Amino acid sequence: MYRKLFIILTLVTLLVIGCQNKDTDKQEDEFTGKRNVKTVMAKVGEIDEFLEYSGKIEAEKIVNSSPSISGKIKKLFVKEGDYVKAGDLLVKLDETQLEQTRIQYKNAEKNYLRMQKLLESDAIDRQTFDEVEAGYNVVKTSYEFMLDNIEMKAPISGYVTYVYKEEGEKFDSMMDPFLVRIVNSEKFIAKLQVSDKDINRVKKGQKAIISVDNFEAKMKGLISYVSLEAEMMSGTFPIEISIKNNSNLLKHNQFARISIVTQSSLDAIIVPQKCVVESKYVFVVEKGVAERRNVILGIGNEEEIEIVSGISEGEAIIVSGSTGLRSGDKVKIKN
Repeated sequence: MYRKLFIILTLVTLLVIGCQNKDTDKQEDEFTGKRNVKTVMAKVGEIDEFLEYSGKIEAEKIVNSSPSISGKIKKLFVKEGDYVKAGDLLVKLDETQLEQTRIQYKNAEKNYLRMQKLLESDAIDRQTFDEVEAGYNVVKTSYEFMLDNIEMKAPISGYVTYVYKEEGEKFDSMMDPFLVRIVNSEKFIAKLQVSDKDINRVKKGQKAIISVDNFEAKMKGLISYVSLEAEMMSGTFPIEISIKNNSNLLKHNQFARISIVTQSSLDAIIVPQKCVVESKYVFVVEKGVAERRNVILGIGNEEEIEIVSGISEGEAIIVSGSTGLRSGDKVKIKN
């Protein structure tokens, strides 16, 4: 008995589902003959055409600063990451050698002054005095040089990005490459290589847009240098773009994507690239009907394109669902 009851309930359930499917099919039949499409409004604005390249960003001012004399590092006043101003004290060397040179200088000075008096009284000849004076000047110059260089000051303002030695270590002015690196972060240069195919489209003063991975905002720059000759090995032309790093987000030696603006059009009618079919026409929706419009294209980039003629501002242009569509087909906008 329970088995018969189960069969009856199953048949009733299937009958209900079947009726629901018929209702659904009936609802869908109400839209038969209408294509679902997505549209965008044709807008007026500025559009740029680009050359896309990649390159490296470098700070315009970088200084590898070193003491002019060798010596033991007595005190480091900065560490990596510190910001310094031009003239700030960076390093002080041990003064032992300076003190020895100072004693030599004072002794030489006393002897020089004594010889001056002897010369005035004709107690020594001029040649002897000249020899003493020359020796005195050598010691004096050496002492003054050491006095000026026992402390190293920042030659530019910027961030300390590298410190080569630690306190207590000896710095060798002949062997060590530098002691402190300072990078000024106000201005950067993007360096890239442009192919000979594109070089005639690149001019000094053109705008460029720079994007990097550590932040979303794009930065603007200007082409400041275009090489007149290609590199021998690569056959490409070195280009430099000046960038103001007002937000202090760019980093030295950072990889960047660079878009060089080769053409611009103001007050242009603009649509997404996906709207244009076969590079010659678009579909405009008028009162629920698709209308094919032949268009003349202007400049464009990866995302948008200028329509020189064929449509007007504010018209609804089909951006999705135009495959197989014909002029006169009924459409339903589902944005």
